[in-house]
Amino acid sequence: MKNFLNFLTYSRIIITPLIVYLIINNNFFIAALFFAYGSISDIADGRIARKYKLVSEHGNYMDPLADKILMIGALSSLLYIGLIPLWAFIVIIGRDVIITFYRNYLISKNKPLETSKYGKLKTVFQHGMVLIILFYNPQQSIIDIIVSINAIYAFATGIHYFKKNGF
Repeated sequence: MKNFLNFLTYSRIIITPLIVYLIINNNFFIAALFFAYGSISDIADGRIARKYKLVSEHGNYMDPLADKILMIGALSSLLYIGLIPLWAFIVIIGRDVIITFYRNYLISKNKPLETSKYGKLKTVFQHGMVLIILFYNPQQSIIDIIVSINAIYAFATGIHYFKKNGF
């Protein structure tokens, strides 16, 4: 079972370049299908690990890293083709990069990063945002609204992590 969980995690990293390629080449529907797999596998591996008590340090580190790689790839592609604004990209990705460094800092202090329901909701909202953009390709004004809301929420959850975990 542990190998299956690792497969789910690492498969998100492996499919990211394909998703990037598909988005850049305007094949949004197929990119959305692969991204949806990535989203579902993210949910599945965590639930299975908790249900069968297979939670590990490796999984606790690699799962959010795989999710960040998937999100950075998708958002970088959407930025490249001009669908999302640079400021929102910087906030969303910057928050994830800072939290990753913060997680590593806390690990070096033998203090794991305590996650929160707000951080988990951020992930759900961001995956939903990407799927809406890829599956429905809405008007730019709609994209701007949902990306802006996601960026603001991501920023707020980043601050929340620092307040919750301290230094």
